[in-house]
Amino acid sequence: MGILNDIFGGMFKPAKRHGMDDAFATFTEYAPVFRSWQGSLYEHDLCRTAVERFAVACSKLKPECLGSPDTKPKVRKLFETWPNPYQTWPQFLARTATILDTDTTAYVVPILDQRNDVVGLMPLKPAFTEAVEVNGEAWLLFHLETGEEMAMEWSRVATLTRFQYHSDLFGGGNAPLDATIALMDAQRQAEELAVKNGSRIRFIGRIVGMTHEEQLKKKRERFYEDNIKDNRTGLLIYDNTFDNIQQVNEARYVIDTTEMERINNSVYGYFGINQDILQNHYSEETFGAWYEGKIEPFALQLSEGLSKALYTSVERRHGNEVMFSSSKLAYASNASKRNMVRDMVDRGVMSLNEAREVLQLPPVEGGDVFLARGEYKGAPGI
Repeated sequence: MGILNDIFGGMFKPAKRHGMDDAFATFTEYAPVFRSWQGSLYEHDLCRTAVERFAVACSKLKPECLGSPDTKPKVRKLFETWPNPYQTWPQFLARTATILDTDTTAYVVPILDQRNDVVGLMPLKPAFTEAVEVNGEAWLLFHLETGEEMAMEWSRVATLTRFQYHSDLFGGGNAPLDATIALMDAQRQAEELAVKNGSRIRFIGRIVGMTHEEQLKKKRERFYEDNIKDNRTGLLIYDNTFDNIQQVNEARYVIDTTEMERINNSVYGYFGINQDILQNHYSEETFGAWYEGKIEPFALQLSEGLSKALYTSVERRHGNEVMFSSSKLAYASNASKRNMVRDMVDRGVMSLNEAREVLQLPPVEGGDVFLARGEYKGAPGI
């Protein structure tokens, strides 16, 4: 199994070793089949750019492990270092976000040690997944692209989804985008063909009288040399061997600008993004709207998914949970940051170090104190 075997250390077993050869499917099999044209959604430039901008933004989320330090210290260590030996947290988050946006279903599976304790987390991209029942318990059966099958209890896997409607467990796939991608691919091919045809001048000429084949070939080559290859005057000339020379104009069937904008806007709407975000010249308000509509839902879904997979219900009731957070103020204008720091520090809402973090400055010793102006003293927490 190569790298997967190295990562999971034999924890992932072939399905038959779990007795799953006798299991039966309890949910509709999830077999995402995207696009009728050659290639996948991620192979199209505009779709890939939209997915990449989302993944980059998600990679900046801050992983945090809340609750008692004595509860599962190995799990807490992951959030203080890195999720697995092969990825940093930004890489982990970007990978998970990319899989979710592209496949509409993403899985984060735990890496276990010999004591069955969680010592790592890894996003997994199987070819397709089935939900099965083993001894009355729900399991996920992963079919890898290598042809192997791996299985794990559903309760231990964080499953993130988009467009969840037909299936109780999995995302709905990207079939509705097939027609739009097909149009975009047709446009690309039309432009490519137009460029190729436009780089050549083609003519039709009628031969006058009888001409030997060898002589005709030489005259055709001479016509090309004089009129196409090395014509500096713009004047086309030919002898009486040819008659009624006409240039062939290639018809170029290219989608007009208005229709192309409609197609692009369809992709933007599908991925919840706009051109300003794609080209990195968004405003504070634009980014704030995108954060709340796209990035924050991903952070919440991943936080809840990992909290459910890593902690029991009893541990959750005692405040143990995973959280991914990000400060939208990092993209705010200097004036907005200044106003936020001034108002929140004066009222004792933010500490000095929290204010410095907004300004993208390192913390200082003794900066975790809360200050407040006189009129705010005596308020709860101050």
